[in-house]
Amino acid sequence: MPAKAVAKTSTKKAKTPKAVAHKADGFSTLRKSITPGTVAIVLAGRFRGKRAIVLKQLPKNGPLVISGPFKLNGVPLRRIDSRYIIATSTKIDIAGVDTSKITVETFKRAAAEKRVKGEGEFMGDKAKKAAEQTAKKTSGATKKSVGANGGKVSDERRTLQKTIDAALVAALKKDTLGKQKAGYLKSVFTVKPGDAPHRLKW
Repeated sequence: MPAKAVAKTSTKKAKTPKAVAHKADGFSTLRKSITPGTVAIVLAGRFRGKRAIVLKQLPKNGPLVISGPFKLNGVPLRRIDSRYIIATSTKIDIAGVDTSKITVETFKRAAAEKRVKGEGEFMGDKAKKAAEQTAKKTSGATKKSVGANGGKVSDERRTLQKTIDAALVAALKKDTLGKQKAGYLKSVFTVKPGDAPHRLKW
């Protein structure tokens, strides 16, 4: 009888994906639950307790970019570290939202002009100005922004906010649960006595 043919077994190993370098733009340590379109709860900062939509992560494992949208709940375009949000199971399809214009430069502040020291600072004017500023503070004067842009948003940033808001609202209208999700985004997250956050289903 002819000898039985021995089946050949392949000795090739499955290819493992190459590790992404830490300095590469595509490197990320983001949790799998956080994806573009995820509704997240903000845990820190001025808008803590509010909900916002995750738009993207900035390159090189940078912070997340979120938006309320501003038209719905007052949360503007802003950066936030992923440690300071809770990703919920609620998702919104933002495939039609163009986030390519949101870059690191979008959030750069204008460089403050360096003040040139004059002769008066050596003649006692500096102490006089400091005393005047202290007097204004104690008299209950209104506090003004002292940033390079005076606390104002640039026209480019304002236009970008309107464009993103319009696209997000349109995405909510297309969603079958758009009205419910819009109401969910407007609501504020709170923990009441007796609540067990670790048992909640996000």
